[in-house]
Amino acid sequence: MNESFRVLGVSTILPSVEDPGAGVFILRRLASLPPEFEVEALRTRPWFPGIARVKPHLARARVEREERQGVVIRDLRFAYLPGFLKRLDGVSLARRLRGYILASGHRYDLLDGHFAYPAGFAAVRTGRVFDIPSVVTLRGTMASYLGDGRRGAILETLRGATRLVAVSSSLARLAREVAGEDLDVRVIGNGVDTELFRSGDREAARRELGLGDRGPVLLTVGGLVPRKGVHRVLEALPDLVRKHPDLVYLVVGGAGVEGDFGGVLRERVAALGLEDHVRFTGPVPPEDLPTCYRAADLFVLSTSNEGWANVLQESLACGLPVVATDVGGNREVVGGETHGLVIPFGDPRALATALDDALAARWDRDAVAAWGGRRDWKDVGREVAAVFREAMDA
Repeated sequence: MNESFRVLGVSTILPSVEDPGAGVFILRRLASLPPEFEVEALRTRPWFPGIARVKPHLARARVEREERQGVVIRDLRFAYLPGFLKRLDGVSLARRLRGYILASGHRYDLLDGHFAYPAGFAAVRTGRVFDIPSVVTLRGTMASYLGDGRRGAILETLRGATRLVAVSSSLARLAREVAGEDLDVRVIGNGVDTELFRSGDREAARRELGLGDRGPVLLTVGGLVPRKGVHRVLEALPDLVRKHPDLVYLVVGGAGVEGDFGGVLRERVAALGLEDHVRFTGPVPPEDLPTCYRAADLFVLSTSNEGWANVLQESLACGLPVVATDVGGNREVVGGETHGLVIPFGDPRALATALDDALAARWDRDAVAAWGGRRDWKDVGREVAAVFREAMDA
């Protein structure tokens, strides 16, 4: 009989009824582990009195148990103090995680923390208490936490985890800069669902979205938050519209854990006179996203910070070339100029030029799709499982 291992995943974002697109990439990685790993995941939820007024999307009823893609998910609420005291949320989550493990009656073989803080920090501290190995995966939020009083907690996470995984080489370099060049970090990028995200009938997709008679279609998929940079794309549109009078910019996404910038974006669309050219679709279920990618001529992500942008990989896997800012792992995802253009962040002229050039270019969409779909979640699961075994052996 094969030996089995009980893994407890910890993350601040995972799909839910209210937000089915949140943390899909984390769920896919958990679900991709080989069958000898019995996986349970905690969707950690900050809570404080009056949260429904300030952050209504976090005030949903607690879920005792649900199953998604073979992974059992439970909500774990932890005390959260907004403002200056939010730097204590890692300590609060660690306390709740310890209590959960004691109450469960289970002996976990490994704690799998996603994001350096607060979930990774809590996994490391809790693992130390119970003598359970911890693996922490570094994702795009780490850089933003280094300058707001949480650097010490992140340093404890980096040095205390049994094993570290980074979703991009850029994050691995950042971790070594913070904790020392001798830090052992394994780079395992995210995968893509190659059955779902693949080339398809472009004309049929355009008809389904009501775009059959329109001109070029730009697409951004992501939360309506400043970091994702939709407002930067809007500023470049007037010149593009003069050259392409039928151009449409599809913006797919809604409010998220970082807030809701949607009202500001709509006001800017009106101020620029772009009402006939910009469509806000709201959130779209993951299974419907391929239609959006197939209908578009170009994907654009003018983001200020990313770890591994899954939307870029999904776009490429559907044969859609991209324009993306040179932050985080974006250059690694794009791979080269035959798949898209990578531009400096914060350079409006470079963004406008790249959009114009990319729309005029002749792209080999089969080559783009081959690059984007070169690596699926089963590949990721095997690589992560190898790191987990190392951690448990250690």
